[in-house]
Amino acid sequence: MTMFSMASRIASMAVICLVAANGVASTPHNDPRHRSSLRARVTLADGTARAITLRGVGCTESICSRVRAKDTSSGDVWLDGLASIHDISHLPTGPVTAVFTFKDGEERQAAIIAWHRVLYIEGRFGFTQKLDLARVSRIDFE
Repeated sequence: MTMFSMASRIASMAVICLVAANGVASTPHNDPRHRSSLRARVTLADGTARAITLRGVGCTESICSRVRAKDTSSGDVWLDGLASIHDISHLPTGPVTAVFTFKDGEERQAAIIAWHRVLYIEGRFGFTQKLDLARVSRIDFE
């Protein structure tokens, strides 16, 4: 009986340590040369539109970056340099392809990696909400 209870205590402690380690949030990428908390107008695929504050991008688990999205080929898409995002693919998984229009007038098609397809936006009462980019038709930044 003592052996079983000692083994169960050790197993319990191992589980607690693993859960605690996985629960620690990683710090999102932040670059002091770029702005975060960007105001924008989002039009969803169903046609509804609303004003948002974009806090960053990431996966369904956590925010990864407050200032950039990673492109599958060219690297970084700095969020504060965007004027709009449109022609967004609506695939349920994987990278999301869209046309990015930058404030300097440049326009290019890019595929955002799957780990950056979730938008973290400020919701009601200041709580963070998640919005999959594939559910969006267009984003116009202020």
